[in-house]
Amino acid sequence: MIEKLRAHYKDAIVIDEPTNHPERYEWFSSKNGEVIGIQKDRLTVKERELLSIFLTPLAQPSIWMNDEQRMWYRFLIQKDQEAFAKLPSSLYDRFIYFQIQKAAVDQQDFTEALKGLFPPDVVIVWEDEHQVIVIEKKSEEENNFFSLSDLIDTLCSDFYIQLRAYIGQKCRHSPELLHLFAAEKRYFQLAAANIPKQKVYSIEDVFPLLLMKNFDLSYATYFLNDVKDDLQLLETVKTFFECNLNASLAAKKLYMHRNSLQYRIDKFIEKTGVDIKQFKGAIATYLAILYNEQNDF
Repeated sequence: MIEKLRAHYKDAIVIDEPTNHPERYEWFSSKNGEVIGIQKDRLTVKERELLSIFLTPLAQPSIWMNDEQRMWYRFLIQKDQEAFAKLPSSLYDRFIYFQIQKAAVDQQDFTEALKGLFPPDVVIVWEDEHQVIVIEKKSEEENNFFSLSDLIDTLCSDFYIQLRAYIGQKCRHSPELLHLFAAEKRYFQLAAANIPKQKVYSIEDVFPLLLMKNFDLSYATYFLNDVKDDLQLLETVKTFFECNLNASLAAKKLYMHRNSLQYRIDKFIEKTGVDIKQFKGAIATYLAILYNEQNDF
């Protein structure tokens, strides 16, 4: 069948070889593992449907990924849990989801732009021509993940595109990442549908929406995992909220020095990655604590 495809599509087909513009091809995998790319403008709708019967459509040609990208792709996109064991270990991981709206971009150029804006150890995986996942890794306790600020505007102006992003929660490196990944993709969709004027989202934006829409909150409170056993810290934070983020009043109510209270607040922010000094972070965290108290956290 491969030879018949070569004869039919001639110079519009590539098999197990790279191309400078992978986004211009429709990708398939054969039963023998060959990666086949056929130029989109040479395929009719009926041909695409027929090829999908005999070949497996691919969202991204894995032939251009390195080993680590390939394992993340298998683990997250293809839901192959065995691939997790082949990933390099880290203490924490965090996913940042990019959605390119309407126009497609040159994947190689966009990947290079992302690499220039993020720390060098991130892994970039394309789910399809409109969705990109950046995977950040940390091998230390400090919560100094890269923070998105003007990055979206920079990419939009450089590539003349509309772009949205969702910043995931940090999570300990474990197979549970697969479930968190799936949940955060749903959160991203919910945020984009309900807060369309915003470009960058996080759990702080989404948590109230999840409550309103009766979503499962199992993974929405994941950011509290590293502090769930520190009851003193949680009580301090909760009191801080109940005192309207007034540190002096909260310290007085807790019979502690204001500097001690500030230390605990900073510790909470470092461990969770959520800035509870900001309104959205405070609201999301307060609701998450109350939810977990009602559900035997």
